[in-house]
Amino acid sequence: MIKKMKERHSIWIRIFHWTNMIAIIMLILTGFYIHAPQSFKLFSSMDTARTIHFAMAYVLTFGVIGRVYYAIVAKDAKNIVYRPIEDTKKLPSMLKYYLFLADDHPYYGKYNPGQKGMYTAWLVMAILMIITGFILYKPHLFLGLSGLLGGFLVVRIIHYAINWLFVITIMVHVYLDIAEGIPFLKSMFTGKIPEDFHHGYHEES
Repeated sequence: MIKKMKERHSIWIRIFHWTNMIAIIMLILTGFYIHAPQSFKLFSSMDTARTIHFAMAYVLTFGVIGRVYYAIVAKDAKNIVYRPIEDTKKLPSMLKYYLFLADDHPYYGKYNPGQKGMYTAWLVMAILMIITGFILYKPHLFLGLSGLLGGFLVVRIIHYAINWLFVITIMVHVYLDIAEGIPFLKSMFTGKIPEDFHHGYHEES
């Protein structure tokens, strides 16, 4: 029997998701190499790593702009933007489920509050990564902005710290998606999910 499917992710959401994901992963890997080439022997040379790093910086910049634009025009922002008052109230029930203290959790909508918090944090982190990255890339063009942030050393520290935050949150993101169920993972490739797949036993007020 063939299961009836419904759309979960539009083609544009999937394009932006995979484009930004590839860009972030490559930025992380090349960033580690640029920071410590002797410890992270991932590329043939510093020139190769830097070229890929700068190219992916532009890909991420346009990817973030595109995703924000789509979220606005397609009215998708409500699904991914964390609402401090409303979503914070829902965190306890979500944490109970992921800490194996509950067998199920309420239905939160397309994404649970943890996922929404992560997506919102990623937007802020991506913007900071782009800003600090371009300061480090073209320091003579952003002397004033660098000064506002505390100088080049502080900018470098911020850039490196955000890199690690991406590493940690990406691992958490993968875990959350796996915990939600394989259909959720497959939907980011196919765009569809079975109509009868429901995770959550009621709408939480």
